[in-house]
Amino acid sequence: MRQQQAAFDLDVFECAFPDPEQILALGGSALRAAVDTGVVAFATMVGTSAERVHSRLVRTVRISKTTVPDDLDRQEMLRILRTWRTDPSTYRPPVALRRPHRPEGIGQLPAPRVIKPAHLHVDCGLCCDAVKAGDLMGRFRQPKDLSFTAMGWLCGHCLYARRETPRRRDILLRIYHHLFAGSATGFNAYECEVLETWLAEPALTNTTAWRTDPLENTLARLRDSVEEQKATTWVADPTCRTIVSVLAHTDLTPQEKSLLRSVDQHLTEWRTNPQGLETRRFGTGLRYRVEVLRTTPNPTELSKRGGPFDLHQSPAPAPEDDDEAPAPDDQADS
Repeated sequence: MRQQQAAFDLDVFECAFPDPEQILALGGSALRAAVDTGVVAFATMVGTSAERVHSRLVRTVRISKTTVPDDLDRQEMLRILRTWRTDPSTYRPPVALRRPHRPEGIGQLPAPRVIKPAHLHVDCGLCCDAVKAGDLMGRFRQPKDLSFTAMGWLCGHCLYARRETPRRRDILLRIYHHLFAGSATGFNAYECEVLETWLAEPALTNTTAWRTDPLENTLARLRDSVEEQKATTWVADPTCRTIVSVLAHTDLTPQEKSLLRSVDQHLTEWRTNPQGLETRRFGTGLRYRVEVLRTTPNPTELSKRGGPFDLHQSPAPAPEDDDEAPAPDDQADS
């Protein structure tokens, strides 16, 4: 009876292999079962052992012996199995990859845990850019600070370049995840230059947000940081919220507008608690913000990805007298 059920499961799996959207929706035991069934189904299809297919699958995802795969790793396993099933000629040992150049100094990010070519189209787990089949993608190691959530598969820019050649979207994401984590936001000199240029439009001083919380001193500090090539310039939580409000009045690309709208939505939800979460259950700190994001009535790309993410903070020198260093309980991410 069990053999008949197993054969039925394989038949169903071969006829209805999860598509990319279904793969993203799988998690936990259902995802593990889908990978196991997919391995057996593909092994049967090509006439080899399930053990051999599984071994090659693990090597293709580039999971080391010391790494415990999570749901995001297993989703990539399913994408690879789907590629192999569609075109069995792609069932080959993984090729060695040449690691891209890592920036040095204040623009450097930690070395990724794994990099590989994408087997199917995915969206970057941080900036949401498309990662096409064949493009480089990778993952960082699990953060040591367990208050941070592991990021998913990231595009090459988010793995290597976002601190040396930051885009305006990278600035918004840094502010968002620092506020999510409950810390002041630390910008390096490259990020300060992008933000200062963005905020320098004369018309912005007439916005309600700027008049309520003037940003002239902040702009001066950003300019000083660029000139001195500082590793870290701290900007406090209230000022970052003002910056988000002011930037809504700038000339934005559709992508920036969508991201800024999502950031503003979640900042507002954390302030207003529209779901009516009980303080006695979740408090008012990180647990509360995580739960508000998880249960938002209007999901966004940010809420789908979760967080907060450790976007890496450059080692900062001892703060000078005019620096806004983080409060003791507002430590920078590392």
